[in-house]
Amino acid sequence: MRQIVVLQHDAKRPPALIGEYLREARFELDVRRLDLGEPLPDGGELGGLAALVTLGGATQVDSRKRQALLGGERELLAEALEREVPVLAVGLGAQQLALAAGGDVYPRAGLRLGWDPIEFAARDALVYDLHPRPLVFTWRSYTCRLPDDAELLADTEAEPQIFRIGEVAWGLQFHPEVDKPLLLGWLDDKAALIERSYPGGLAALRKMSKRELLRSGMLCGQLMRNFLAAGRLRER
Repeated sequence: MRQIVVLQHDAKRPPALIGEYLREARFELDVRRLDLGEPLPDGGELGGLAALVTLGGATQVDSRKRQALLGGERELLAEALEREVPVLAVGLGAQQLALAAGGDVYPRAGLRLGWDPIEFAARDALVYDLHPRPLVFTWRSYTCRLPDDAELLADTEAEPQIFRIGEVAWGLQFHPEVDKPLLLGWLDDKAALIERSYPGGLAALRKMSKRELLRSGMLCGQLMRNFLAAGRLRER
């Protein structure tokens, strides 16, 4: 089966480059808009998938208004871990994956926003042939404490950025999927917040983003090629 279900939490966080690379690899994407009430896959669907991808979102994992939905997603991720369905989880999705596996998610002291250098703590098939110290785009006010059986692959100042749980499930606390229209739209949408929070304000972050987006797109492409190989998606 060459179908991948993508869980999208809100309109402004589409799969973007991740979706483009997966479609180019000739996988069928079934994007579920959870914010619109579209259903999570059931157990029967899950077993037939090539992979499950869960994206970021403005919602936090402890949102009371969305606990029914978030709790259902965590149950789905726990089942995917048990059945060894390949998972790629980004942003909010990565925090959901950590919680599903028994980890913890908690507020940071403040917003982390911008282009972070990541340091590799270990290497596996997902991060094969990546630049030794890439810059990645981060936007989060929460971070996670990994479960005991997770493997930390990369971090920034001791905060997890890439981790693996089990054999074929990975979490990314940054956003490799961003392309230019998506990222600049995010920045313009939160211009007042960025002026308060980012050194040099919106103009500085826009300038750096335009400089880094090409390299970020190449990083996303390598990550997706690695995910296909590491999860053996073509063999499913």
